[in-house]
Parts: sequence; structure tokens; C-alpha cells
Amino acid sequence: MRLITPLRHLICAGIALGTALPLHADPQEVGLTPVAVGLGPFTYDTAEQHGLRVDVLARGLAHGYAVAFLPNGDALIVERGQRLRLLRGATGERPTLAPQPIAGLPDFSKQPHVLPDDVLGIQDVALANDFATSGTLYFTYNRPVALDAKAGRLSVATIVAKARLRDMRLVEVKDIVVGETVIGAGGSRILVAPDQTLYVSVGALSTGDIQSAQRTDSIYGKVLHVTADGKPAPGNPFVATKGARPEIYSYGHRDPLGIAFDAKSNVLASEHGPMGGDELNRIQSGRNYGWPLFTYGTEYGGSPLPRTPVGPGTEPPLMIWMPAIAPAGITVYSGDKFPAWKGNVFIASARRGEINGTGSLVRVVLDDKLQELRQEMLLGDLHQRFKDVRQGPDGLLYALTDEDESVLLRISPAKPSK
Repeated sequence: MRLITPLRHLICAGIALGTALPLHADPQEVGLTPVAVGLGPFTYDTAEQHGLRVDVLARGLAHGYAVAFLPNGDALIVERGQRLRLLRGATGERPTLAPQPIAGLPDFSKQPHVLPDDVLGIQDVALANDFATSGTLYFTYNRPVALDAKAGRLSVATIVAKARLRDMRLVEVKDIVVGETVIGAGGSRILVAPDQTLYVSVGALSTGDIQSAQRTDSIYGKVLHVTADGKPAPGNPFVATKGARPEIYSYGHRDPLGIAFDAKSNVLASEHGPMGGDELNRIQSGRNYGWPLFTYGTEYGGSPLPRTPVGPGTEPPLMIWMPAIAPAGITVYSGDKFPAWKGNVFIASARRGEINGTGSLVRVVLDDKLQELRQEMLLGDLHQRFKDVRQGPDGLLYALTDEDESVLLRISPAKPSK
């Protein structure tokens, strides 16, 4: 087990502690005029998989965040912080979005004192391995607790919950992991392992106690590893550490908004840096990934490049992006519909270089040592904030955007012309 180096001995990107990089102190927003996605279908030629067709399966969604496919070819779609939607026949020829959302979710639509930076409600959803027979699924959400008078903001807790989907309603909803009450909680993701355990990535705090990502008494800025009932997974690194959350698997993360297995069962995670320095990480037990003490990024508004982006006792990223790509959901392609893409990592990118309207799907080719060989930006001419990408049960790729009018797209091989 790695020991945590005392904070007084560490320096954050060459800046003394106490002036650590803020998480969400964004400068003035700039970018392209918002572009609506046309009717489609669209055709593309790419570097290694020639001849692609992109179809719009659903539109009019409000800030899409996550997609999960049901065994029958339907799909669940998270409208972040708001609703869980059902797309019937998502893998078929004529998908239909159910007009009413799935009932039974915690509803905070009437919560008072909500500020624009507060992230409430549902974040991610994932199916249990035995969903076909049990109907069991998992979801994460941020639950408001109280108005913090001193901070002038809501305090919240990030929750991992378990439920059963019965028709159009969640039943037997149960919180299985409850985070500490904090100000500035952000996003989270769930990865269900073959052994039924869950890896849950939880973003660091956006204000106040951002050093909590370096401590093991809090779930924020961590990847958790728990059983199907929310108990610490066997072999977790901090089970015997006094005062530590035993669910913690790794720590020192900023905003790990994508998590997936590769073909060798490595856990890969995409992670937002601050201004630049977005990362792709291999998540390993007990490792410290540096935030907010070490980073390749700079402060919002500008600062010198860090002299020490990876410090003593911290795990370096597999790769970084500078300029930033605002990475979110990821998947590692394992199907047979795109042979040239086998084993490639696909990452949903909201924007590039802090310019709105420049999002894309980022395709990364890694070698056997998880070293980058090449990468390609796909679907950039749609000018969307991409938030999730998943491989469907049909071996095709599906991409979800995060807009006022979000869309779900399906990527398939184009049929050869006659």
C-alpha cells in the first residue's frame, strides 16, 4: 500500500498549497454559434474505417449524460440532473422515445436555493449483469441536504443507488453508498465488472475543500470499488486504514467522467484537467493520481505551465491532451462491425481548447503497453458537446450529446453503393 505524503511536503504545479488550482473558475465563454443537428443520415470517411453512416435516433433531449442498453435493444438515457428516459427499439430501424420519463427517481425539481453551479439529481445509470432476469440497475445522483448559510449554497451528497426497473418505474430504490455532505459536488460514473462489483468514479469538489481529493476520509475525487450491495470490495487498499472510507480504490482524481474496461480488463478512465491537462488514466488499486497537488494543466485565466506535473508517489497519466478536450464517457471497442477499430478507445469530447462548438468523438489507438500510437477526431463538423459513447449490443457505436436539444446518434458501416 502506498503511503500518503503529508500535504505540507507537496507543491501544486509549482504553486504553494493554499493557492491550488480552482476547479470551475471558468473565464468568459467563447465559441461558435450553437448548431442544430440536421435530419441525417450523414456519411463519413475516416482514417482506418472507411465508409461510415451516422443516424439521428432521438432528439429533443435535455442535456444528455449517459446511455445504457437493455437486453431487448431498448436504451435508457439520462437527462443529467432531471430525468431517465426510455428509447424503445434503440438498436432497430425506427427507435421511439417514450413521451413520459421513467418514474421513481429522486426528484429535486422544486428544490429552493439552487444556483447555476449546483449539480443535483441523476448522473449515471448502469445495468446489473443479471438485469435480464432481475431488472436490477444502479444509478448515481446528487442529493441536496441543506442550505449552508455561511457559503450561501446548498450542501449536497453524492449517492450510489440500486433499484429494479419494472415497466416504466423504478421500484425498491435503495441508497447503497452515501457520500459526505459537501458543497460543490460534481459528476460520477458507474462501471459494472463481470464479477458483479462496481467501480464508481466520483468527481472532486469544485469549491471549498478541494484538498479532499488527496484524503481517504471522503469519496470525492476518488474511484470506489464496491459490491453489488455497496460494501467495500474484497482487497480494497484502505480497508484497514483508520478513518478511511473502505470503498476507495484510487484517489487524487479531478473529474473522472468516463470509465471502461479494455480487452485485458484494465480499468481506464478519462479525466478533466483544469485549463488543459485532460488525462486518460489506468486506474490501479491504492494509487494517487495527483489532483490537486500535481497537474499538467494551468489555472483558469492563465498561469505558468507546471514545473512538476507528476510528483513523488503519484501515478502519471497514460496520455494527456493540451489543449483540453473536455473528456467524458468512454468505451473500448470490442465488436466486429468495425474491424479496423478493434481495441480502440473512444472518448466523448465536449469541446477542444476551451472553444464551445468544437466537440467530437476522439478515437485513440493504443499499443499493448497502453501507449498512444495515434488519435483521430470524429464528427467534429456536427459542432456538438459529446457527453457519452457506448458500444451497443449490436456491435455499433452510439454517441450522446449534451445540449439544450441533445441527440443520440448511431454510427454504423455505410452500405456500399450499387
